[in-house]
Amino acid sequence: MLEGFLHLPTGGSGPFRAAVVCHPHTMMGGTMDNGLIVRVCQALATAGRAALRFNFRGAGGSEGRFEDGEGEQDDVKGAMDFLLAQPEIDPDALTAIGYSFGARVALLHAARDRRLQRMVAIALVAHHYPDPFLDDDARPKLFVVGEHDPLAPMGELRRYVGRLQPPKTLEVIPGADHLFSGQVSRVAAVVANWLPS
Repeated sequence: MLEGFLHLPTGGSGPFRAAVVCHPHTMMGGTMDNGLIVRVCQALATAGRAALRFNFRGAGGSEGRFEDGEGEQDDVKGAMDFLLAQPEIDPDALTAIGYSFGARVALLHAARDRRLQRMVAIALVAHHYPDPFLDDDARPKLFVVGEHDPLAPMGELRRYVGRLQPPKTLEVIPGADHLFSGQVSRVAAVVANWLPS
């Protein structure tokens, strides 16, 4: 059983466009209560979208143990299944969003789940760039990175995004590092503004 929280827009009855939002590395303290994750979900709800944040296995109140991104892909599937069971959710307008470790897991799951129409990777760590699993995927993709992120160097990320199929967007947050200190609201706004209304 996974612990999660579903953010719904305050106005309207749906069906709402929706996103599954994946948190940073569990073994480094990442949970669904990470400040950036919460702010992204709030920004999406304010913009009229639903957002489901949840704890991967072994994090917070979720059962199980950390599985280094393998089992966590099944957690994203479970979150997707839950979203699609909600009557307020538009099944044809789903996005996977992840931050750092969560970005990797979200992209890996999205690559095998065609129910997802869009992908957002925030601070995707550089050692994942050589993996070609996303190279031929033509769904819209957004990558967000801090200008001074040592774990996701901008030059390397530009080369990675450059080899992917369009449509694709790379947004650089000036002055930010991997934690986006003081820039969390800006990241959330970039994500919310990129998604269609």
